[in-house]
Amino acid sequence: MKFFRSVGQVFGYSPFPTLVKHAVLCGRAVGILQKQFEAYERGNFELVEKFRDEIDELESQADELKEEIRTHVTRSLILPIDRQDLLEFLRAQDEIINNCEHVGHMLTFRKAKVDIKIMDELKILLAQLMECVNEYEAMVDHIGTLIETSFDKREIQRVLELIQEIESLEHECDQIQMKLHTLLFNSEELNPLDVYLMITWVVHLGYIANSAARAADRFRLMILGR
Repeated sequence: MKFFRSVGQVFGYSPFPTLVKHAVLCGRAVGILQKQFEAYERGNFELVEKFRDEIDELESQADELKEEIRTHVTRSLILPIDRQDLLEFLRAQDEIINNCEHVGHMLTFRKAKVDIKIMDELKILLAQLMECVNEYEAMVDHIGTLIETSFDKREIQRVLELIQEIESLEHECDQIQMKLHTLLFNSEELNPLDVYLMITWVVHLGYIANSAARAADRFRLMILGR
């Protein structure tokens, strides 16, 4: 964390360690979602609600970090990147955990009967989503190295490669979503309300991946547009 301290010494307040903490909370929320779906499959709805509350708490912590950055990143603060680009990036990143919270609550709305094939595909989607967010965390964590090296071209290239990987993983999530939608729209034995609810799960899980890809794109604009 030496580079973060040095940035703070030079520029006053450094928002970058807080940005990293915020990204870590996003990743933890996705990890809890995986556990929540596992509890749902087992029919342990008390645990499903417990995980919902844990995600709510993470989202609350993320909001506090977001407000800290917004409060301190004023027009008078000197930063190595554009202030507006940073705030736009933060807004995009915050959508990751906001969508995790939405899915966490949806899992408590109804005790749906989930077909084994559908649950298996949901697990695949969640695993792919977790990989996407892990790559995203690695990208955000790289900001310290970028600053330490004064945005060295080689370091920028490494980050751009991570961004491309995130976008590729998001595309793979889209493919799994389409397969799930096909399964759900052709499930004649399931209760229509259950099908509707599961379609909503799939859509909002996709929003998490989309948010990560959009935030990664904002990160690219932030480091290239400084």
